[in-house]
Amino acid sequence: MEKKSAETIQTLLDAEKEAAQVVEKARKERDARLKRAVAEADAEISAYRAQKEKEHVAEREKHEGTSGTSKEKIAVDADQKVKEMQAEAAKNREQVVQMLRDLVLAVDTSV
Repeated sequence: MEKKSAETIQTLLDAEKEAAQVVEKARKERDARLKRAVAEADAEISAYRAQKEKEHVAEREKHEGTSGTSKEKIAVDADQKVKEMQAEAAKNREQVVQMLRDLVLAVDTSV
């Protein structure tokens, strides 16, 4: 009876070892599948990002081609207006300085 008990216990221990090996193998396979899935997802994300970036650059270049002349026109107009304002200020500078001088020097001495 003792021998049969020992054999049964040994059989259970062997079955437990085999089950542990099966579980470990399954875990390793799951981890490997997970790593492959992550790598594939990263590759797909990179490809999608590159495609969208390419589309974005093409769209931006398309719009910049038409707005490039607008930017140049705006810059020319702004420069012209700045020059006009500077000329106007230079023309009226002496009158403004004289007016300020008169206001500062005109002191009311009556109390």
